[in-house]
Amino acid sequence: MKQSPTGSPWPHRFVGGALCLDFINSIDVPGTAREQDLFVDYQAILRWSLARGSLNQAVYDRLAAMALASPAAAETVWREALALRADIRALTGALRRADNPAPLLSPLNERLSRLPAAPALRHAGKAGRIAFDLPGKRLDEPLWPVLWTAAALFVSDDTEKLGECQASDCDAIFIDHTNNRSRIWCATETCGNRERVRRAYQAKRAARQKMA
Repeated sequence: MKQSPTGSPWPHRFVGGALCLDFINSIDVPGTAREQDLFVDYQAILRWSLARGSLNQAVYDRLAAMALASPAAAETVWREALALRADIRALTGALRRADNPAPLLSPLNERLSRLPAAPALRHAGKAGRIAFDLPGKRLDEPLWPVLWTAAALFVSDDTEKLGECQASDCDAIFIDHTNNRSRIWCATETCGNRERVRRAYQAKRAARQKMA
């Protein structure tokens, strides 16, 4: 479980290998009875951004205060975030299936056309991590790094390495860097272990039923 600098935990690990993939992994098994959406409001998106390192504490505090002062505007950004998440996930799905992605590019291109120039980079607070130095002046700033990293991913060779967790209760998307594209879990110690236990139980149950 990821701990944010504010002390509030983020309940999911970041397993996507790209910021934009971690963003779409904020919802589990969408459209099913088991759906779990962690982006319940604008403040949840801020907490995710802080835990992921795309916002620092000072920007988080400024945007959180702005959201409290302008709840309608914050809700508008929240709804835009949900739409952006769905669009990026649809595009990753098309690329994984080798479908024609062209019909899905217009919404992303329209958003990219409204983005400001990328800001300077900053040290994200721990060794080896660098992040965009966002100004903390607009409520939609948490979505900017998502769009920048999505654009970088979609024009890279990593689109050929997109994988999906094969656990029965997870469909997280990740970049599979294994030599033979053999990664099947988003995280071995969570989904992998849970799925192995589930399959072992099912095998034992089937064996008992066969013997009965």
